[in-house]
Amino acid sequence: MNICDAVKARTTNKPYITRQSWNYPTSVWCNAVVKILPTDTPDCCTIESVASNAPCRGWQPMAGDLLADDWIITD
Repeated sequence: MNICDAVKARTTNKPYITRQSWNYPTSVWCNAVVKILPTDTPDCCTIESVASNAPCRGWQPMAGDLLADDWIITD
């Protein structure tokens, strides 16, 4: 689905969005290697990844991310 549909499809159990193309095997088990939490707060979208110890404020999408149709929701 596109990014707009993914943001609208989120639920309390699955509040994050991610791209299927971002999922790749890692040594740490997780549902998504990189996941984004869209908010209406001054933090904008926060991003979490297995490479980071804490969520990071402000996601900087590339044009390809905004145009992609492989967005899914995740927990």
